[in-house]
Amino acid sequence: MSEYPIDWSDDTVRQYLTAEAHQKSKEEFERTHIDIDKLRADYLFPHSTNDEFVTQEEFRDAILKSNTKDDNRIFILRGETGSGKSQLCQWLEYQIGQDADSGVDDTHVALHVSRSQTRIKDIVEILTEPLEMDVNVRDVGGLDPEKVANAMIANLEAYNPMLESFTEEEIQSLVEDRPQSTDLRGILEKNVRKYQEAVLSDDEEDIPELITEKDYRDLSMVAFGMAKGGDTIFPALQSFIDQELSSKLGVGDFQQRLKEISEEYVAQGLRPVLICEDLTTFSVLKEQLLDHIFQLDSGHYDVVLGWTTGWEKDNVDKALGTNEDAQTYMKDRAEGYLSTTDDTGQAYFLTDDVTVELARKYLSVIREDSSTSADVEIPDGDFDGLYPFNAEFVKRAYENLVQDGNERRTPRLLLMRIVRECLTSTRPPFEAIDGNPYVKQFPTPVSLDYPAEVQSIVKWYGIPTAEGNMRVPRSVFELFDVPVPERTVRTTESDVVFDADTGPAPDLRLRQIDGQIEPGATITVEALLSDRPESDVEVTIDGTIVGYSDDDGRLSVTLPDEEGEVVLGGEKADLTGTLDFAVGTDSLALIPTPSTPNEGETVRLTARVNGEPTPGVSVERDGEVLGTTGEDGTFELPADDPPSMTIAAEYENLEDEIEVRIAGARTYPVEIDYDSETVDEYLFDYQQWVSNGEEYSSSTTLRDGAAELLEGWYDPTRLANPNSSTRGIEGIYYTRGNQVPVSLQGVDERTGISVELPFGSEYDQIYEPLFWYGVSADGELPREDRYDLNYGLLRNWADDSVAEFKRGMRERIEDCFEGWTIEEFVVVAQYLLINAAQGKTELTRDLVFESYDLSTNDYPHPFKKRFKRTHPFFEAFSNLTTKSSVPADLAEGFFKIKENFVDSERLNEAYGAVANDLETYLEEAMFIDTNNLPDAYKVGTTRKKATIKLASVLECVKVFSQEVNGLGPSDIEYITKTVEEIDEWYDKSHSLHELRELYDELLEIIGDLDVNMRTRWEERRERLDDEAQFQLGAFAKDIERFREIESAGGHELVGLMHEFEKSREKAEEWKIYEAIGEMIETARVVDIPEIDNELESAVRDSEEFHDLVGTRNEIADVIGGE
Repeated sequence: MSEYPIDWSDDTVRQYLTAEAHQKSKEEFERTHIDIDKLRADYLFPHSTNDEFVTQEEFRDAILKSNTKDDNRIFILRGETGSGKSQLCQWLEYQIGQDADSGVDDTHVALHVSRSQTRIKDIVEILTEPLEMDVNVRDVGGLDPEKVANAMIANLEAYNPMLESFTEEEIQSLVEDRPQSTDLRGILEKNVRKYQEAVLSDDEEDIPELITEKDYRDLSMVAFGMAKGGDTIFPALQSFIDQELSSKLGVGDFQQRLKEISEEYVAQGLRPVLICEDLTTFSVLKEQLLDHIFQLDSGHYDVVLGWTTGWEKDNVDKALGTNEDAQTYMKDRAEGYLSTTDDTGQAYFLTDDVTVELARKYLSVIREDSSTSADVEIPDGDFDGLYPFNAEFVKRAYENLVQDGNERRTPRLLLMRIVRECLTSTRPPFEAIDGNPYVKQFPTPVSLDYPAEVQSIVKWYGIPTAEGNMRVPRSVFELFDVPVPERTVRTTESDVVFDADTGPAPDLRLRQIDGQIEPGATITVEALLSDRPESDVEVTIDGTIVGYSDDDGRLSVTLPDEEGEVVLGGEKADLTGTLDFAVGTDSLALIPTPSTPNEGETVRLTARVNGEPTPGVSVERDGEVLGTTGEDGTFELPADDPPSMTIAAEYENLEDEIEVRIAGARTYPVEIDYDSETVDEYLFDYQQWVSNGEEYSSSTTLRDGAAELLEGWYDPTRLANPNSSTRGIEGIYYTRGNQVPVSLQGVDERTGISVELPFGSEYDQIYEPLFWYGVSADGELPREDRYDLNYGLLRNWADDSVAEFKRGMRERIEDCFEGWTIEEFVVVAQYLLINAAQGKTELTRDLVFESYDLSTNDYPHPFKKRFKRTHPFFEAFSNLTTKSSVPADLAEGFFKIKENFVDSERLNEAYGAVANDLETYLEEAMFIDTNNLPDAYKVGTTRKKATIKLASVLECVKVFSQEVNGLGPSDIEYITKTVEEIDEWYDKSHSLHELRELYDELLEIIGDLDVNMRTRWEERRERLDDEAQFQLGAFAKDIERFREIESAGGHELVGLMHEFEKSREKAEEWKIYEAIGEMIETARVVDIPEIDNELESAVRDSEEFHDLVGTRNEIADVIGGE
């Protein structure tokens, strides 16, 4: 913690910085009061103009324009809590006076009920004290809540016949005791106790109602079984309960008491001015007060009736009991309806200049009245007379005030929650304000490489320079005992200048502060940089340099002797500003302050006639008359509807028109669609996280920026040949989420693999450009003219991050294998597919790129022909074929650099490993394990088109490999049986000539034994005449291989199954030997008829019998065979 000189005491701080103006003495009040000269008046009577805004004096004068016997006059004063209502009401009290001998006139008497005076007894005493009336009001503190509740219940039942808003049944339902549920007795006891606590408390808090809407709604649900009477029963019940309490405290009929009091004031020649800071202070008397004063002829009061905008929104329409549209009713009867704050909660009167002056007044008085002195001399000029703050600190704190998460820029929050908290803290202001819940934190404008205390000092005390940097007086560092860092833009005896990454764009302008505009006259101009006097600004007249502004930003300039238009120019760094005059003739000039306001900021226009501020100048905006300048020659209006507004002025015969550019948003390193407030919030969140890992609610900006940049430069979630330039070919993608996963340490960590972003300020040079990329409107890195981007550092990070991410992808996939690479898997999968499709058993480089295609086969596919569709082997084959394109597509993605250019090194490494030990790879394929492989790994040509789960491909390869290795004799029985049948008659010594002779002899021998078969046999005989169709040597080799088929297994067996089908389809030998077999079989199955003994000799001696027996024997002799 830094130490610093303190020349004030906590007691003096608490003496002046109070929650309410009423808590200060008159002297203390007057020493610290800032005129509230901007009250929005929807209407105010009587008032001489129809200006949108009035001053505190104009408001006071309107109140005092009444006679003692006039009927009630009401002025409604609304605004956010802490927006100056209390200050204004206290000022009115001192101006009007508390008796006839004080104040601005002799008849009006101020009866000021402050927010802290919550006891009914106190309120009645305030109303009657000037009259010396004695009204005995008892204190609520001595009451027993339980007895009060019981009495109210009893009276409600007793007076039921007189209460028009209730029926007897409704009363009974409402007062029924329900110890285990909600009942009226319990509600009243609880709320009377809360009422007592709030009234007796010294804290600033609202006085609770004795029964709230929620209380009644809950009671109604149990009493009536539904929500009933919210607009009728509830207001009447609430009114009855309030009057019960007020009457028992001795107030009696409060409306009658108010009437009697006002009549006594009239009798004494006085006019009471009831100043009610906050209507809720009257608690149970509130409804009776409103009923009385808004019956205008019921009394003789001027009433300043204050309430908060929040109360108005939620409660005003119920303020008069059952009276519908109470707000309209009250506004119609009021003489004035004024507001201290706008819709955003900002006090109208508290412009930047007034905010600084307000803080300066309080700090000056506190330091002056404190007995504590500092050990060193404090350079007040370096702190703008605001030590231990400066003007920038105060303005930035005020601009970022919040309450309950909402913007609320009010003087009370600034003084109580910022100034007071910092002054009474043991830490210096730039540390004390850190984490203050009433300040919306914003990013530091300098590098996060600086120590935290340096960042904070520049953030709060930094003054914009013309070059767009931040300047801090050196004395700030010295007084707060913080070393000046070595690395700065420049360091002088007086200032330390830092390079600013973010911050408001500086604005240079000139303004005339003295002198008359006439030929040869000398005038004084002031150069302002962001509304702060700036030295060394080059000043020109019609382009000719006439001098430079001094340390106060001022320069005396002599105008030309000739009449005519004169242009004064100011320039510093790249900033310029101009001021136009008409010399020698009457001229009118409008001067806006600030010259380039931010959207929503108040612009003060100064109308100068011949250089002098002039009242009564008509002001128009975009053709609409807004009003006239006041006594000081100024007129204020909000800067809205960017990018600019046209302001015209007219005075007698003079006219002027200017265009005021509105800075709708601050300048950032990139173009953004967000408002500047949101960007600052996001940047602050980022800086907090990257510095110390704190919670990061807007982390998606950094995460998206990192992901979008990586995807713009690379295809980060794609795993394939990193050297490939081919588009539209397959790769393996990690598809979880809609972009590359990015994890932020401690706050946004993703499941699965991701690009990791650890926190630490050493990463800021990498991460901040990613942040800007994430918030940019069109996906861009910071512009070079706005940001010092280390492109090389960023590119190295991106290269390393993508490489690491892909390494993680590869490791996760390769964990599924037994020491394989993905490339080796592609080779194995492709081999299994081509082996299954075509029966190839030799692994070649070309095979790796072959497409799975059954249409090229000129023989029936063995799997489809020989296996049932429900057979496990066929199911495994079918499943694999659904992914048949994937291995070849992955081969293209992993082994090719261009369409026809193979990455030989990568292919040879994978191919060589598999080819050298194919059997082992095929065996290990059975043990591929995909249990831990997420479904996010998919195959496709792009991330969006990647739809095939890699795990399903691996699983199909594994299962098919298992089935292939499980093939056995039973699966090829059809081959062995066929070969055995052929072998009965086959002799490899047969020549084609011999086969013809044998076949002819068999046809001759078989004769007409089977006429139907003979036709087919004769057709096959004709084929023997075509020598080209017979390859007896090749057929012999086939028979030899197929005889040994049972010794083969796995992929070799698959190859033989294909060879068998191919041989069967192409070799005519199969058909010839099958015909021979059929002819022999036909001969074998012919039955020789049985005969009796008498005929036996005759038959056996017959010619037919001898022919039949001879045929059998002859066939055996002819065919030979093995």
